Amino acid sequence: MFAIIEPVPAYPSPATTLQVGAVQVTPGASAFYQWTLFDAQGVTVGKNSIALTGDAYTAWGSDDAYLYTYTAAQLGLTIVEIVPDAPPAPEPPVVEPPAPVITAPPVLPDGAPLPPVVDDTAAPVAPSVVDSEEPK
Repeated sequence: MFAIIEPVPAYPSPATTLQVGAVQVTPGASAFYQWTLFDAQGVTVGKNSIALTGDAYTAWGSDDAYLYTYTAAQLGLTIVEIVPDAPPAPEPPVVEPPAPVITAPPVLPDGAPLPPVVDDTAAPVAPSVVDSEEPK
């Protein structure tokens, strides 16, 4: 989250953005946080911290926009717009693998199933004439 502010003279160029962060809370008592001013190129042109106590701490609750309005009031800034954090990127869709294509077993032209294929690679092979040895 950040706030766009009316330009404020600063070195090296005017501040146009306010950002707060690094909030440290003492529950029920106070909060301490840092603010930073940036120029249009994102260069830091001012930085400090602020403590929230008493009524300011109570008014804050958990409203982050309050930190911006409170900081702007303390620094004499005018907020043009508070920009919320970008929503998280959507998760990519889950792509299911296509369903397997199941086809009917092959059949002969007359509709009879094909005979099973017999794996005879392990069957003994009869010796051939080439394999036989002739006496020398």
